[in-house]
Amino acid sequence: MAAASTLVTDRLRLRPWAQGDLALLQRLACTPAVVRHVGDGSAWSAARIAQVAQANTEHWRAHSFGWRVALPIGGGQPVGLFALSFAGAGAGVDAGEHELGWWLAPEAWGRGLAREGAAAMRDEAFERVGAPSVVARIAPANVRSLAVAAAIGLRHERDGVGRHGEPIRILRLRRASWQPPAARPRPGSRPRAPRG
Repeated sequence: MAAASTLVTDRLRLRPWAQGDLALLQRLACTPAVVRHVGDGSAWSAARIAQVAQANTEHWRAHSFGWRVALPIGGGQPVGLFALSFAGAGAGVDAGEHELGWWLAPEAWGRGLAREGAAAMRDEAFERVGAPSVVARIAPANVRSLAVAAAIGLRHERDGVGRHGEPIRILRLRRASWQPPAARPRPGSRPRAPRG
C-alpha cells in the first residue's frame, strides 16, 4: 500500500487524523444535530471520545488509513471528519469491512462538502488501500447521509442492527462497480463523436 498523504478535493484538504484532533472530535460528538442519528443519538461522554480518539490513532498506526480531518482549501478551522476504517466488532457487518463515514459541523451542511469528502474517501479505499468493497451504516431516518451515500455510488444492500440496537441501513459499493476518477467524464464535457 502506498503511503498516506493529505487528500485534496476542489474545496477540502483531508489530512490524516492525529491525537491532537481530540478537540474537533469532542466538538462534533457533543453537538446534538451531528450525533442524533449515531448510535443511540446521545452526545458522547468524555471517556468515549478519548477511547475513539485513541482507537483512531492506533488504526492509522496499524493500517495506514483511517479517519481524516476536513479543512477548507482556503484555510480556516476544520469543518468535520471523514472516515475510512475497518468496521470493527458489533457493527452489524463483518468486522473487516472497509467502512466509510462522515461528520460535518452543522455550519458546513448543505454545500455538498459531505459528498465531496466521502467521494475522496471512497476513491482512496479502492485506489490506495485496495478494498474489495466499501460499506456505510446509516440510520434510516438520516436522509441526508443516505443521499450522500447514493451520490457516491453506494446502494442499499440490507437492513441491520447497530452496536446500540439501533436500526441501520447497510449500503455497499463493490470495486467492480466503481469508476476510477480518471475514467469519469468531467462536468460539462461532452462525449466525443466517433471519427471516421
